[in-house]
Amino acid sequence: MNKLFIRLLFCLPLLAPLSNAADVSVRVVDSHHAPIAGATISLISHNGGENRNLTTDVSGTCRFQRIAAGQYLIMGEAPGFDASRPQTVDLKGEELSDVDLALGIAQVRSSVTVTASGTPQSTDEVSKALTVVDGETISLRADKSLGEALLDVPGLRVQQLGGPGSTTYFKVRGLRNTDTAVLVDGLRLRDAAGTQADASGVLQDLVITNTSQVEVLRGSGSSLYGTDATGGVVNIITDEGGGRTRGSVLFDGGSLGSVRGMAHLAGGFDHDRVQYSVGITHWNVMSGVDGDSPARNTSGQGQLTYRLSRIASLSARIYTGDSFSFVRLSPRSVGSLPATGIIDAVAVSLSEEHRYESGTPLSQLVLGGATFLPAAYNSDSTRAGRFFTGALRFTLRPSDRLGFTAQYQDLSTTRNYGDGPAGPGSQPAGSSLSKYLGEIQTANGRLDASWGKYQHFDAGYEFESENFQNRLLPPVAASDFFTSVTQRSNAFFAQDQLHFLDGRLQFAGAYRVQSFALDQPVFQPIAGAPFTGRTFSAPPTAQTGDASTSYTLRRSGTKIRAHAGRSYRAPSLFERFGVFFSGSSYTLYGDPSLRPDRSSSIDGGVDQTMWNSRVRLSGTYFYTRLNEVIIFDTSGAINAATDPLGRNGGYRNTQGGIARGAEFSASVAATRSLQLTGTYTYTDARQQTPLVAGVWRTYEIPQHQYSMTATQRFSARLTGFFVFSGSSDYLASVSGRAFQFKGPARGQAGLSYRRPMGEFRAIRIYGKADNLFNQTYFENGFRTPGRTLTGGTQFEF
Repeated sequence: MNKLFIRLLFCLPLLAPLSNAADVSVRVVDSHHAPIAGATISLISHNGGENRNLTTDVSGTCRFQRIAAGQYLIMGEAPGFDASRPQTVDLKGEELSDVDLALGIAQVRSSVTVTASGTPQSTDEVSKALTVVDGETISLRADKSLGEALLDVPGLRVQQLGGPGSTTYFKVRGLRNTDTAVLVDGLRLRDAAGTQADASGVLQDLVITNTSQVEVLRGSGSSLYGTDATGGVVNIITDEGGGRTRGSVLFDGGSLGSVRGMAHLAGGFDHDRVQYSVGITHWNVMSGVDGDSPARNTSGQGQLTYRLSRIASLSARIYTGDSFSFVRLSPRSVGSLPATGIIDAVAVSLSEEHRYESGTPLSQLVLGGATFLPAAYNSDSTRAGRFFTGALRFTLRPSDRLGFTAQYQDLSTTRNYGDGPAGPGSQPAGSSLSKYLGEIQTANGRLDASWGKYQHFDAGYEFESENFQNRLLPPVAASDFFTSVTQRSNAFFAQDQLHFLDGRLQFAGAYRVQSFALDQPVFQPIAGAPFTGRTFSAPPTAQTGDASTSYTLRRSGTKIRAHAGRSYRAPSLFERFGVFFSGSSYTLYGDPSLRPDRSSSIDGGVDQTMWNSRVRLSGTYFYTRLNEVIIFDTSGAINAATDPLGRNGGYRNTQGGIARGAEFSASVAATRSLQLTGTYTYTDARQQTPLVAGVWRTYEIPQHQYSMTATQRFSARLTGFFVFSGSSDYLASVSGRAFQFKGPARGQAGLSYRRPMGEFRAIRIYGKADNLFNQTYFENGFRTPGRTLTGGTQFEF
């Protein structure tokens, strides 16, 4: 691979002479051709180079100056208007290009995305299944968390085990939560201290702070983004800033004792040579579900870009969060249950649940026909979480055909779990504290080159160092426990994108290989610690490939696409070295020689645009096979007499299951002011070995998911929305048995009134009702909120 880099550097025909800078003048008007002041205009390089943002003046115009030659996407958006469709502009030499953008036109929305290929494309161009949730939609719906913002994405199941601040999972196309990679601006966000080292340990802490848009890629993505991207990728794109100084301050509150404050500031100076953006959110839920689940979260995001010259830039980005919540007990089965088969989930009444939480023994509860006790409140069981991710990025583009990017990210996560003797059921004899600390340092370099408009190639190298620490402070009588484990990896990756027939025919192929090296683990106390004096050979490598193609019939507005790939999930440090410490002895669960999870997937579909871009229909078939997975096994398959590590249970490799189905979506711009969308997903997810006797269906995956959305702009100031989403029944494990839970049927509705107060200032008043039909719903046995109301005010400047 190093030889490949050298050859690329010496491909002199690629190094076109540096072009003179060009200017781009943009004029923005509404459907009546009136100029729009304060519109945000984005200029985005097709090759992943220069990105700039400006805002229009009172005449509805702005001007980008000294732009390097190349192909760019330009789009605009403004409060109270639907965004424009991205336009492609070719800049050549010293010239002035004039671009007119119209907002508020009756058409389905198209956005610029980077997740499908790693380079900017409009959503009309991508050859993979992808959904974009833009910042305007998130703001209109007053979504407070990342999970809320993604509820109606086809093929994605969002699980929240309780109210605000509770455990959250993302599951794509019937796969596990460990099969979804979460990124921030294209860099992985995951918890090295988690059992599977995926993003599940931090998802509940991701609140809306400074988010520009969220992109959801469905299908294999490991060749581009590495571990965990088996089922798909969720990429959080933060605001880059630029343009005039602007910002907003927001306050809202409502049910569950919820109070939220959010502030945002962005802009640029020195002719946008410096761009900045910063946001902070504090969300305090003082009561929560049943009035006994308080939670709070304080998060901040910021980004700063400095253009060193016309061909080089340096940017820095931070994202941090601090949260606190209570941890409820696990649901448990009750009553007389059948010996085998699937059990209908019938909850113990809320009054009896409260009696149990107050100390009444389970045997004295009035169960009626109940089959499970919902997750009960535990008054001294808490979780305090923190995460910090900081990234630096250097970009060099000496010509429109050649570029280089170097990135470094430091990601640290901390989770502290406290518990004590209070609370119902079995409790510890005294106070205890479990600390989980993870740190991941990532550095990569990428070289990209273009051969005209027909081929774009990029390749690079990535180094990652991952550390997991766990400290247990049990009641005084027991010994403290500490462990520290480190893993390093090296990855090489490459991607080639081909465009023919004026972009109507596209091919893309990618490859990635990752190798691992393990350090000697540290355990305290030393007496009886596993792996003492042992050295480790290199674990098995992970290799993955990916291919996609699309063909567009522009006359009919039809795009046919297909995507196939192999993906992987690297074993976590806990899966390799995990132990249980009883206070006096160790029980080993991990296996350093574990192979990565491996999967194969295919999907294909058709996107149809019609009625002068006012209707877009999409259908996709998908199939994924988990060829090999890591499981925690206590069935007796691991025996101390034959296991090389002397274990009687723990982690091992085995065959996985399959998930197949179809996704459908429709977007309709019924009028200039009314947008309608609908989605439906059918999923058949099954295991190759039964989860319990006679049960093959994958837990927590409903066969049917659906959503319907209507957004109505009653005027330039008043907008309303209605969202209805839900699913069919699904199976979940409670006390080791298969329970069937009813699926959610969740309605949301809201109004937003925005009153201009000057050229760039405005005040917005909004209200939202969630779970309109007040459904009593349990997610895996955890009670979720009933009907809630939110009202707030936002000041823009």
